[in-house]
Amino acid sequence: MAAGTLQELVSAAASVHSDRTAVTYYDDQSVSLLYRDVLKLAGELSDIFRESCSPSNGVIGLYCSDDLLVPVWILGILQSPAAYVPLDPEAPGLLSARVMNLCGLKYCAVKTDLLQVQYFLLY
Repeated sequence: MAAGTLQELVSAAASVHSDRTAVTYYDDQSVSLLYRDVLKLAGELSDIFRESCSPSNGVIGLYCSDDLLVPVWILGILQSPAAYVPLDPEAPGLLSARVMNLCGLKYCAVKTDLLQVQYFLLY
């Protein structure tokens, strides 16, 4: 397989192995996603980003902890197309705010169970 973008590599793997496990996450029990599921979910997410986010911004943050869907979220952001900016929920809030400011972050996907405030204002 020739080198390419992450999106191209996952798509190529899915075209050959759509029924194989692409992602496995271990919590209390093991859960998995097949390649076809990863591509389908990432495609749906990237469509949402294309419709909802300004194409001139080009940067989308991801605020989440370990989860089965992290690869889907990253792939969805990259397919939108936008740069992926990881934001660590374990990091101090001021550090995350600084990263958001330095990147000019206007859009952020947030794992909803991590929300602890009523609203976010990004300038």
